[in-house]
Amino acid sequence: MRQALLGIVGLLFIGCGPRYVIQNQYVPPLVTTEASTACFNGCMTARERCQTPCQAAYQRCLDDAYAKAKAIEVEEMRSFDRAYDRYMFELSSYRAERFAWESAYRDYSRDLSYFQSQCERTKDPSACQRRDELRSRVNALRYRQPREPWVPVRPSFEQILVNQQSFCTTDCGCDQAYDACFAGCGGQVIPHKICVENCD
Repeated sequence: MRQALLGIVGLLFIGCGPRYVIQNQYVPPLVTTEASTACFNGCMTARERCQTPCQAAYQRCLDDAYAKAKAIEVEEMRSFDRAYDRYMFELSSYRAERFAWESAYRDYSRDLSYFQSQCERTKDPSACQRRDELRSRVNALRYRQPREPWVPVRPSFEQILVNQQSFCTTDCGCDQAYDACFAGCGGQVIPHKICVENCD
């Protein structure tokens, strides 16, 4: 139990810790020539040519994700409506069972209290026996409490949309290709770990 608690506390600290991203620093060579400048410009042009269709594909993906999310929402709402109808039926049964359970528990507890005092006061064997029987019934009732039915959760379009959009990406390898091109032109690509959230 103690280890589980420490693990949970540890996760909380991890969740609140700093968040880092990697940002590249691009250092051109000390001496640049027309050829190296043209090479670097070619890298930039190639990256732009890569990014333009990548952004267009990303936007198409977002549009498709919205349409898919709408279709999924319709299906999940149908399932939710069926589940909610079942829940309302089970809730009605639960309330009736709960009322009967509470009535029985109250009656047995009252009788148990009476025979408990009788047994202690008079030491009457029949009163003590009845006390033991009632105690067993009360204990059994405690373990047989009616369980409230599970409440279905209404679907959230926003969450469905986020899930569908998670399949879309703007990472088409353009930056990696640019880094390789820049280095091939004689430059240096130096990655830096930058804190962007929960920094000290």
